[in-house]
Amino acid sequence: MPTRNHSASAFRSHRAIPFAWLASLLMLVAAIADAQDSGAQGLDRRHPLEVEALTAPQEVLRKLPAARAALVADDHDTRAKLALAEANACRVTADWSCQRRAGSAAMEAADRTNSVYLQVRSRIALGRALSRLGDFSNASRLLTEARQRLGTEKNDALMADVLLAYSSISARLGKLDESYRYAREGLAYAPPQTQPEMHIRLLRNMAKVASDTGRAREAQALLQQAEPLLPAVEDPKLTAEILLEEANAARVLGEADTVEARGRRIGAIGGGLENTQIRGLGFETIGHAHRMRGQREQAYAEYAKARDAFAGLRLYRDELRAVREIVDLQLAGVRADQLPDTTARLMMLTDEVARIERESAAADFEERLRFVQSEAALAAARTLVENERLRATVSENRFRYSLIGGALVFCILAGVIALYRQQRRYAGVMRERGREMEIAIATDFLTAVHSRRHITEAGHAAVAHALAHGHHFAIAVVDIDHFKRINDRFGHAVGDEVLKAVAMAMREACRDTDTLGRYGGEEFAVLLQGIDDAHAFVAAERLRRAVAGVSLRVGEQTIAPTASVGVACLAPDDKGFDTLLIRADRALYRAKAEGRDRVVMAGDIGDGTSSHDQF
Repeated sequence: MPTRNHSASAFRSHRAIPFAWLASLLMLVAAIADAQDSGAQGLDRRHPLEVEALTAPQEVLRKLPAARAALVADDHDTRAKLALAEANACRVTADWSCQRRAGSAAMEAADRTNSVYLQVRSRIALGRALSRLGDFSNASRLLTEARQRLGTEKNDALMADVLLAYSSISARLGKLDESYRYAREGLAYAPPQTQPEMHIRLLRNMAKVASDTGRAREAQALLQQAEPLLPAVEDPKLTAEILLEEANAARVLGEADTVEARGRRIGAIGGGLENTQIRGLGFETIGHAHRMRGQREQAYAEYAKARDAFAGLRLYRDELRAVREIVDLQLAGVRADQLPDTTARLMMLTDEVARIERESAAADFEERLRFVQSEAALAAARTLVENERLRATVSENRFRYSLIGGALVFCILAGVIALYRQQRRYAGVMRERGREMEIAIATDFLTAVHSRRHITEAGHAAVAHALAHGHHFAIAVVDIDHFKRINDRFGHAVGDEVLKAVAMAMREACRDTDTLGRYGGEEFAVLLQGIDDAHAFVAAERLRRAVAGVSLRVGEQTIAPTASVGVACLAPDDKGFDTLLIRADRALYRAKAEGRDRVVMAGDIGDGTSSHDQF
């Protein structure tokens, strides 16, 4: 054991050691960062089979068993990459159950590695599969986990991928504004020069929202930005998706030849990839083109092929869309003898889609917040323990105290970085919770349609836009007849069920571009975009019939509500949404006065309304 004098001499001779040690430590940190960057660029590259899956998915699925058999037991990195390759092949062939199994296997293998890249990508793959299968709650949870694991690590490609997944899930939930906002935010992380594929996908999501909300020209402009990038990615499925959005925009603009040309190209791509869903979308698109030309028989045949393709994959939402088109044609006289069977299928699909939507609740943000807070408390406790240990060690001798002083500086720096990262994560969770709160404010809690506040804001914006650009616009005010009698006779609980059933029936009767909301009590309002007087009456009559088709059994009695509808079309002298709403309300009062269960249009002269008999 050294003497005290020898220790003092050693301290004097090594006085410069802490500073040299600290410099060496900083160099070590830099080397570790370089190694992490090297790992991100080398170890975390996609497996060649994942790239091959874009053009030859079936061939990749045949190669995967042999590739897995060649792996050593603890090669979890390659195992995760092969599972991601399988998930990509399943995605291209629209086999969502297969993608779910592969995504789950990828996540299990990735969690046994230190690769944040693989852990994030596996959660994105599994989340996308679950959203396709209607499990939006778990899909949202996985994306939140992916974002938390990504943390403050600068990886623009992964951040863009997470935002793209959020955008796609929001679109499937009908939250179009959220979908557009996520996609636009993702463009900042996916420049076209370095990430052309991701840039195209984000533009595709934005174009889809633009088409679905009647902004066809904007959709075309976005797709024109994507088209020059397609040859660089060599992804047939992505090409088919861009063609589909081009067809949707052309359909809004009435360009039937463009719609048919895009539909045939989509069908050809689906056949080449052996992707039944893409083939079904091609048939559906060609059917739209025939219907735009008035070729009802040809349209019926294409819609039937699309329906069969979607039914084989249990894609209920896609099948429901095709069956609605078929029902419309049968109501117009095309193969009307098959209408009862088609109507029964329509009702079954409607119930199934409604069930899926009820089960797909948004993720519990309160639970996530508690999780983040518990992590912060644990980190703080560990820091306290470490500080106590350091303070106890300082008293041993001055030489050791100097070394520990350098270590303490490093620990404090690490603690500050950890707290900063924790703050960023907490801020991200709060932003997500704020977005969820916005959705809740815009939704009526009872009927799950839009709230009065959302309808009012959307109505003011739509009327201003229509007046500025000379577009057609109308509003329909729907009021359930004798609703007070239902409440008085059966109670408010039954009355609430009637409101829910009426709201669901009207939502199914609305077009994709219509906006339905509960305006108060038993009164609903529907914003009808781009619609003239004649078509506004037809749309309102469809709403009235939808309500008349509702039937609820209460004990031995049946409740069959009816509704009165007042419709007002935008006129040049309307000053704004409030003026239009007043005219629609007057038309509604006229409908009530004339006997209820009818549609009345607001006119330009006299008392401001004109009455229409029921069909």
